Amino acid sequence: MTRALAVQIRQATSGDAPAIARVQVRTWQHTYRGILPDPFLDSLDVERSAESWRAVISDRRRITHVVDAPGVVGFCTAGPARGDPTGFRGEVEAIYVDPADQGQGHGTALVRATMGWLAARRLTPVLVWALEANTNAHGFYRSLGAQRLDTRLLRIADALYPEVGFGWPEGALTGG
Repeated sequence: MTRALAVQIRQATSGDAPAIARVQVRTWQHTYRGILPDPFLDSLDVERSAESWRAVISDRRRITHVVDAPGVVGFCTAGPARGDPTGFRGEVEAIYVDPADQGQGHGTALVRATMGWLAARRLTPVLVWALEANTNAHGFYRSLGAQRLDTRLLRIADALYPEVGFGWPEGALTGG
């Protein structure tokens, strides 16, 4: 009899950086094709991205959770709100699930674990940003109770792209 290994949400370690980078690159190339320039997406490099992820993971002001299924198939990074958060204390900075593993509840599990971490540090309410053209992300955040807030411009590959902010009220999704 074969036994399936359980999916686990856990805190990332520096050893997860290459897998996190791989998920990020694959997800960006899948999600943003037709939104961002193809040369930019094709130039994304897992090794270069892994170096950046090592720094993020080692930053004690932030948390990075991973979905280990086994092997990293998704991640979520959060910490204190960046920039001018207009009343928001926490921010989900990035959440990606490999395209082959989407639709299995991994994103919801990541957000719940991350909200629990943020709430324990009194970093609520929580903000997240998504490119305006990424309507799948908008639907995902709304399905978890986030409300559309504001729009701003984000520079990617020497161009400006509108992104939409979504916010979760105090006490939303605290790990349960």
